[in-house]
Amino acid sequence: MSSYINKKTPTNQLIRYSILFYWSIFWLFNIIDKIIGGSLFLWVGRDRFAQFEKFFASAGLESPWIANFALIIAAGLEVFAFVFFTGALLYFLKKKIETSRAWFFIGIVLTLITFTLFSIGDHIFGDRFELLEHTLFWFLTLFSWVAFIRLENHSETEKTSLTKKQILSVSLISFLLVTTTCFSIFSYNYNFFSRRTDALIAEPVGENIYKVSFPFLGGSVVFEKTLHKFKLENPTKKINHIYTVPNPLRLKKADGLIFYIMTEDK
Repeated sequence: MSSYINKKTPTNQLIRYSILFYWSIFWLFNIIDKIIGGSLFLWVGRDRFAQFEKFFASAGLESPWIANFALIIAAGLEVFAFVFFTGALLYFLKKKIETSRAWFFIGIVLTLITFTLFSIGDHIFGDRFELLEHTLFWFLTLFSWVAFIRLENHSETEKTSLTKKQILSVSLISFLLVTTTCFSIFSYNYNFFSRRTDALIAEPVGENIYKVSFPFLGGSVVFEKTLHKFKLENPTKKINHIYTVPNPLRLKKADGLIFYIMTEDK
């Protein structure tokens, strides 16, 4: 028992393990996001097919085949990156350090290629926010490789280590934080997730003019149900136009959407 208590875990190995685990989970979630292609219960994703088609259409390439082909290439790179990072993680756990480093290197190369292509696309499509994000991830990828190699060459005499008491303390704090976060997430989903699907109330703001304010993350389902509800509640009205409000005029509702329904009597 005393030998187990005095046993120390080298922090350089923990950090290397964390790097491999992070990139494995990172690409796994990206793949899941593309498979789901939208939002589900407890998962707020993005329709990548629609996003890619919008990007290419903005550049004059409106054929969905081009956008879908580009998405397939991107997804393929992400899948291969996930496979190699996960393989590196498994070999690392088996203490096959040389093999793990080789797999990790291929994963790093695939990740750099992926973010390079994404950055080129961001320039072409004029998405500066995505460009900043992908550039940061590109440098993070490079830093991960440098850190992984430097920690491998760290001499035994220079290693710092965590005692069992420190590990238990960190684990306890992490468990409490994760538990609190999970409780908050499930509480929000139980009380407010219906906002993503429930129809909204159209408020009259003038003669034959109605305003609808979307909740946070309200999507197409909310829009369709709202129009259906409006037609049922106003059988004597005919919808002529639907106008959206520009971003600067959303009155601090930048995350939502405001649109007006213009009608006339039948």
